[in-house]
Amino acid sequence: MKNKIAGDGDLPQEKWLVAYRKSSSKKGPEGSVFVRQFFAPGYYEAYDTVLSYAEKMNLEVLWFREKRRCGQYMNRDFPGLGGRCTWCNRKFDTEPIPCGQDDCESEFCSRECMKEHSSHRH
Repeated sequence: MKNKIAGDGDLPQEKWLVAYRKSSSKKGPEGSVFVRQFFAPGYYEAYDTVLSYAEKMNLEVLWFREKRRCGQYMNRDFPGLGGRCTWCNRKFDTEPIPCGQDDCESEFCSRECMKEHSSHRH
């Protein structure tokens, strides 16, 4: 949707941030907390996206808000909500692993996928 030209009835896409907690994580007694970014044209669309993803991945929503209203998070770039692995095309919700080549922008769900990509493409 980024390359689409807006029509008369289209609302502009805003960047949103959401913080989730995965209570089943083994990182600590309170679980792991992570922040993701995504695009939505308005509050209700963002709310629907956040809750749908939380239900699907069994996560607790801590907060969500427009990125331009998040002072301490403004100058940081976060992984997208529900990324896709470049190699296996599988959806994942963990931190993406970037390709080791400087001129390649591919992201992967695991080191195995990154190694396969590197051996076949670089």
